[in-house]
Amino acid sequence: TAPAAPTPAPAPAPTPVSAASSAQPTPFTLQGQMSVKLGAFGKQAAKGLSLGFFFAGQPQAGQLDLMTLMGTQVARIEWAPARAVLRDEHGEHTYYSLDDLSAAALGEALPLELLMQWVQGRPAPDLPSQAGAEANTFVQAGWTIDTSELNAKKIVASRTGDAMHRAAIIKIYLDR
Repeated sequence: TAPAAPTPAPAPAPTPVSAASSAQPTPFTLQGQMSVKLGAFGKQAAKGLSLGFFFAGQPQAGQLDLMTLMGTQVARIEWAPARAVLRDEHGEHTYYSLDDLSAAALGEALPLELLMQWVQGRPAPDLPSQAGAEANTFVQAGWTIDTSELNAKKIVASRTGDAMHRAAIIKIYLDR
């Protein structure tokens, strides 16, 4: 059985921050819904999933609870430097990183650590980024991040497929 879902703290409104900010990230909480769509790749079929989530922490260390859209917890992910743990109905599984964990769970590494920066309307400060082709977008780590609906608490991260990766779209809807 999955652990009981925690009672989340109210989600703060993400505030766009200058990418040049050198301050250490402070812990924060978020809650909302996430949809992931992965294109077909090689012999892997296309797949998609939609989950509710509660996040507490920061990109370097934190906890992410994943729920069905009806609110039943299906997994808990906890991470710290060089360690990510997935707890679900199949038990506890330890990985070296969030990328390794998402690759094992979904068949594709997703930028979960970077998403925590992106939902705040900014690129991760420790990786290069550039302005996107459209207004209110930026490109980082091969992903195009659309923050045009950040005031409505929605972001979209997308990546085109190539010889190494599936095409992918991640949509995040933060609770008000």
